[in-house]
Amino acid sequence: MTGSTLPRASALGLVCALLLSGCGSVGLGSGSTITVTIGVDGPLTGKLADLGLGIRYSAELAVAKANAKNTVPGVKFVLDAKDDQADEQIARTNGEAFAADPKVMGVVGPLTSSGALEMAPVLSKAGLAEISPSNTAPALTWGADYRASGKKRQYATYFRTVTTDAVQGPLLARYAHSKLGSTRAAVVNDTKAYGTDLAAEFAGAFEEAGGKVAFRATIQDGTTDFTKLAAQIAAAKPDIVYYGGEHPEGGPLSAALKAAGVKAPMAGGDGLHTDGYLKAAGAAANGDLASQPGISVEGLASAFTYLDAYHAAGHKEEAGPFGPYAYDSTWALIQAVGRARQGKNGTELTGAALRKAVADALQEVSFFGVTGDVAFDEFGDTTNQVASIYQVQKGAWTAIVPFGRLRDF
Repeated sequence: MTGSTLPRASALGLVCALLLSGCGSVGLGSGSTITVTIGVDGPLTGKLADLGLGIRYSAELAVAKANAKNTVPGVKFVLDAKDDQADEQIARTNGEAFAADPKVMGVVGPLTSSGALEMAPVLSKAGLAEISPSNTAPALTWGADYRASGKKRQYATYFRTVTTDAVQGPLLARYAHSKLGSTRAAVVNDTKAYGTDLAAEFAGAFEEAGGKVAFRATIQDGTTDFTKLAAQIAAAKPDIVYYGGEHPEGGPLSAALKAAGVKAPMAGGDGLHTDGYLKAAGAAANGDLASQPGISVEGLASAFTYLDAYHAAGHKEEAGPFGPYAYDSTWALIQAVGRARQGKNGTELTGAALRKAVADALQEVSFFGVTGDVAFDEFGDTTNQVASIYQVQKGAWTAIVPFGRLRDF
């Protein structure tokens, strides 16, 4: 639902009412009130702004709830949202700004794995907790060489509420092979960490399942003309075309494939599971597939109040695939502040001591949120290792596997 016509005061009142149900207070603080800032980083402008704004607005809802319910006594939460324009170097600069602000006790974001690879070391050095609702590159928690050397935690302060490409890529590959009968795949990816990792995970799992990758290609970010590539893919006669990348290029690629006579559906990861993909691909999107790290929240009762509140706020942009995870990411930080605020000797922590305690406390946070169980393993990954699969049906994304584990296929 977009474009609400509720007056602003009425809309905000309805949002507050909707948010008043749920978790109670955390911590026992009774001293003076302090202000704690939660940073949010993502693309608030540019071609991925719809995703970044869904994250920002969802974080705002969590902060509004915490303040309205006095969830952490003695703490008022404020949000500092920074625009990285989906540029990893800007993400790093924003991370440096968060680290330099003593009131910032945690950061939600960034949207992209490329941005996180730049931001995470900065925040880790500052002892500042970071929790992403959307990063899926396994290297962020396991290290770049985890296949050869095993998993090793990279950043003690980095966490995420979504599963990784090591789950969503193979899940869709196994589904395509076992349920769709796909035996030949064309695999295309962009040059970003997200796209290359996701395509590699899909390709490896598809061949392990018995399929053949008949065509591979890499495109540059910002490509608009896919005529030649579509002709090459058509000549390979794939049963499925997998794209590791985001919707600004994925949508036009799907349209070009259909125009070239390719009957096979195009598939991808969460970077395609957006309204932007539907708009960019048009009618060509029907039948296309996308995985989403995590459960399909549309049918999850715990998400209803959140979704109602988001719609009541009247935002032009939908919450998108990462909004629910941004809400839970923000709530996890709020819970960590509540745990950390009361020091071991009974003194209410502030400043640098509170920042360190929040990062430590986040490891122990556990609650049932909008997206289901929220907790973290020894690497900082969500313990809820599931993904969902969507298909475009009659111009809309429809969950066809709402709750998928690798062992299911």
